[in-house]
Amino acid sequence: MTLTTLTIPQILLITGSPMGVSFLITRLNNWGCEIHFATSCKQANAFISNRKFDLVLSEFRLSDGSPYLLSNLLIGSNTTLVYSYPVETGCWWLPAVQKGQSCWGSLAMRPSEFIGFLDETLKEIRFRPPANSDEVSKKLFKVVAG
Repeated sequence: MTLTTLTIPQILLITGSPMGVSFLITRLNNWGCEIHFATSCKQANAFISNRKFDLVLSEFRLSDGSPYLLSNLLIGSNTTLVYSYPVETGCWWLPAVQKGQSCWGSLAMRPSEFIGFLDETLKEIRFRPPANSDEVSKKLFKVVAG
């Protein structure tokens, strides 16, 4: 029997008002996520420079910055970034970075499609093997020695 350690998904939620995304917060809490909140690009950049996130969900239009700066910061990481873009009757979800790779131009998702995407992403994160210091040390030693 193999013992599996579940990873706690680290989420950064960037929104002007958490009240408007209460359904999303509930869903993330049901998955056992650790959620951090930012209300501006400046705050989000500070979080990202000091901490690793598995998933970043952000409003597309923030008052203090371009969405492209945030996506550029996450290229090369293992983070997924999805923006919400308001439309008349709700929002579209726009993938920008998936597992550290730019995916601008991917198909936008309706809310029902996004929920499926979110659940699959969180499931993958939960069962991702945690990086422990022994593995990191071995990889570093290989690079230095090799």
